Amino acid sequence: MKKIKFTLVSFTLLLMLLTGCSKEAETTVTSTTKNSEQTTVVQQAQKSSENKYGSYDEEDFDESYDETTATKIELSDSGSTIDGDGASEKDKTISITAGGTYVISGNYQGQIKVSANDETVHIVLKNATITNASSSAIYVEQAKKVITTLAEGTKNSLSDGTDYVFASADETEPDAAFFSKDDLTINGSGSLDVNGNYNNGIRSKDDLVIANGTINVTAKNNAIKGKDSISIAAGTFTLKTTEGDGIQANNSTDAEKGWIAIDGGTFSIQSGNDGIQAETNLSIATAKINIQTADGYDDQTIDTTASYKGLKASGNIVVDDGTFDLNTADDAIHSNAAVTINNGTFSLASGDDGIHADTDLVINNGKIDVTNSYEGLEGSTITINDGDISVQASDDGINAAGGSSGETDQEGQFGADSFGGPGGGGDSSKFIEINGGTTYVNADGDGVDSNGDIRMTAGTLIVNGPTDNGNGALDYDGTFTMDGGTFIASGSSGMAMSASDASSQAALSLFFNETQKAGTMINLKNEAGETIVSFAPEKDFSHIAISSPELKVGETITLSSGGQDSGSEKNGLYTGGAYTNGTELAKISINNILTSVDQTGAEVDGSQMGGPGGQGPR
Repeated sequence: MKKIKFTLVSFTLLLMLLTGCSKEAETTVTSTTKNSEQTTVVQQAQKSSENKYGSYDEEDFDESYDETTATKIELSDSGSTIDGDGASEKDKTISITAGGTYVISGNYQGQIKVSANDETVHIVLKNATITNASSSAIYVEQAKKVITTLAEGTKNSLSDGTDYVFASADETEPDAAFFSKDDLTINGSGSLDVNGNYNNGIRSKDDLVIANGTINVTAKNNAIKGKDSISIAAGTFTLKTTEGDGIQANNSTDAEKGWIAIDGGTFSIQSGNDGIQAETNLSIATAKINIQTADGYDDQTIDTTASYKGLKASGNIVVDDGTFDLNTADDAIHSNAAVTINNGTFSLASGDDGIHADTDLVINNGKIDVTNSYEGLEGSTITINDGDISVQASDDGINAAGGSSGETDQEGQFGADSFGGPGGGGDSSKFIEINGGTTYVNADGDGVDSNGDIRMTAGTLIVNGPTDNGNGALDYDGTFTMDGGTFIASGSSGMAMSASDASSQAALSLFFNETQKAGTMINLKNEAGETIVSFAPEKDFSHIAISSPELKVGETITLSSGGQDSGSEKNGLYTGGAYTNGTELAKISINNILTSVDQTGAEVDGSQMGGPGGQGPR
């Protein structure tokens, strides 16, 4: 069915006409029974201008129903009561064969089957419990669309059996407790519990829209599955799967389909495989999403040929806002194309990559905390424009299509990643660019690694790199142009690098004669006695690279170690305080854009990789 995308202007005009500019409207309907006449107030949700990515019809948000004209079905195993037209019962099957509204309540061991040609069917579940041991509880065989409303204040349940009985051996569908061959919408403020014991929980073979509701699904395979698309405007979701995905759109034959759009909602997902998986694009306007795949980031018992990612798409992933708590055996966020994060709060614990993009990873804002990963942020290109980012990685912290350079470097448990293009040394198509924000990296492999260039124009980048000499806090094959911001990288000296001399901002590459203990304060002061940098690395170190706007060519600075700084500390960097009680080590003349010295202030000659002979000062 062709969906209608509303522009903000046209939708605003429509709301003014229909609802007086309110997001919700109350519709009063009169329900007549044999004994009395009662008035029922039904809340009707309206399409909100906040629904940015999903494809919705106005009727998807209409939760109203008129019981005076609806067909009412009171389910009973001993024989259901049907009051109205369009439905009949035979052999434990309620057949709905015409368009219209059907209000269903009661308990039933059987099936609701919809065969309504090209008509729209509105099903209202009103404290209905339907269990079918041999097939779907609700089976939409044919309809233009089925809109299912969860009546306000009601609890509803759908369950199927572990084995289905089909008419012939070659049949494989239906395969879900709630199965629809055509467009399916779920709305309403009531609740729906779904047990997909055979395979899937809720499945549509066309477009699936969820506008509202409290939806709890436990399924053997996928909890919620839509072939062509899934649009979610709101709702509260608790999804648990044994083998499959929490939410999946799987049309792989049409580039315009197979997408998932989430415009709101609260999600708690425990999945046997991926949390949310789109065959093409995954777009999130805002949501609160909690996902655990398998047994989380430290699960070592999984099949590494399978996929256990949190947010996954073969196309692009876009996240505008929301709260995301992802504990995943595989990548927390993974795209075979580009990932764009515009805002939001992320707590990511991953058994592989924190965030992976085959092409471009762009972070425009947000708070991102990668608490555990093999590699933290990974992409063919990585651009950080703003945000507060923290990365913990057992291999590379930030990686633009490169791996650690040490001989002991190993692939993650899921193997090497594909970046959709050739790699190689000095590949200018690969880069890391930082234009603002605060980025912190604590890595056991390379801290910041680019197969091409690194560019920094603003912001703060702090790296606590490796303690072994087989990797470096900084590793690049092209150039590192430092044109603004504050950069500090500490770690081992064997593969140590600093900014390139093509930078416009001065940088200091400082080698120590012996390894310094974690927490040792390093302080630089200018000629006026003002602190340029006070920094205490979190790990043992023998090299520090520093670049700051306060580090000026032509000045002589004072290097001290130990002591204390009374300023505010973030990621080991102290600001706004006074440095005292340190031991002065050297006076260092900053004569060039890049100055390389040892702790006595003596110049160090040699390559970028660890001073003389690539082994650091002797």
